[in-house]
Amino acid sequence: MRNFRIRVGFVAAFAAAALVACGGGGSSSSSANVRLINATLTHASLSLLANATSAITADPVDTASAYVGVSAGSPTLQINDATSGAVLATTAPTVAGNQHFALVAYESGGNVRTAVIAEDTTAPATGTASLRIFDTATDAGAIDVYVTDPAVDITTLSSPTFAFVSSTSVQASAFLSFGPGTYRIRVTGSGNPSDLRLDIASVVLTNQEVATAIITPTTGGTLANGAVLVQQGAYTASRNTNSRVRLAVAVSSNATVTAAAGGISIGTGTGTGVVAPAIGAYTNVPAGSAINISVNGSSIGAPATALTAGSDTTLLVYGNAGSAVASLIADDNHLPAVTTNFKMRLLNGVTGAAVPLSLDINFAVVASSIAPGAASSYAVVPAGTAGTLTHFDVTSPSSLTPIYTANIPIPGNSVFTLFMLGDASAPIPLLRKDR
Repeated sequence: MRNFRIRVGFVAAFAAAALVACGGGGSSSSSANVRLINATLTHASLSLLANATSAITADPVDTASAYVGVSAGSPTLQINDATSGAVLATTAPTVAGNQHFALVAYESGGNVRTAVIAEDTTAPATGTASLRIFDTATDAGAIDVYVTDPAVDITTLSSPTFAFVSSTSVQASAFLSFGPGTYRIRVTGSGNPSDLRLDIASVVLTNQEVATAIITPTTGGTLANGAVLVQQGAYTASRNTNSRVRLAVAVSSNATVTAAAGGISIGTGTGTGVVAPAIGAYTNVPAGSAINISVNGSSIGAPATALTAGSDTTLLVYGNAGSAVASLIADDNHLPAVTTNFKMRLLNGVTGAAVPLSLDINFAVVASSIAPGAASSYAVVPAGTAGTLTHFDVTSPSSLTPIYTANIPIPGNSVFTLFMLGDASAPIPLLRKDR
């Protein structure tokens, strides 16, 4: 493997130019070969219509269909849910006659999106294989990709194999040459090899093979799913098996709380616990693993909800120290669609009284009657210009005046949670930037 890195700044224009061939290669009567890849999160099977004619009837999740012929040029390709028939996405890529293309359907923030990958790249020289990275997980932000021997500790490396800048558009790298063999592909946050977003433990590259590693979004918006597409060959999905979870401690009387999932401590690396009120950083834990929680050394019941793969989750422990309870709250760390907006929600962790809370931003209601132990949905709010302050009011039906008021500069293209913790007699606001 070549020991150098590629920094990737190519966006949609590159994808259109380099991954999808020009349409002038065939006459209007010629056909292009297209196959559908179902990399979605919530659609068990997809169908494809080409120019309103059924082309693929059922492509199961994590599989690639057989090739079908579609009109060369810019055919209208429509993706439907194969069960309900609901239209999920429509695209009109430029495809050349007698060429091969993979139409990748993936999901981000609840919306199905598509990308087209050309599959007629010239095979590399004998004794080598070619690999590139195709990044559709734009909400993961700037990322690094390491392609190494499976045993390599990436924290000891001076640089990644590929580096992707933060972008709102799909990005693709150039091909790199590798010797045939078994490799491991790891995706991390930019500049932080300890911030593991995806680990594909074993990828076999064969002689003169052309392969594309595809990175797709997850439900939480920060972790990534992956797959390897061999040109005109096999498609192998590699779903993320982890969940990111953080500990939010809102137990009264400055109680000490410890939590772990799958044997991994949440909130503190030492496992010695955190003193309420506090909010910890996200930790990667195995999805579906049992959660163990204790307050002042006594175990309490874990939430019935399971940690789902690819999710970001807040584990909230709240209430009186002697009768504390825990809940799992799903976090949506997808960035707002418009970069000048920010996302904000209210999480009510106040103890001592079962009082719902509401949040106003710039004197408009964005969260109403949020019960203790729950969080509001996310509100999308325009960010002010540089130096502009955003006005916050948290209100309670037990108080004639807001229990929290602040004017804070909030940047766009970000995700926040306003935690209200502590006792009802003296609530403590903690504003956290989640993304």
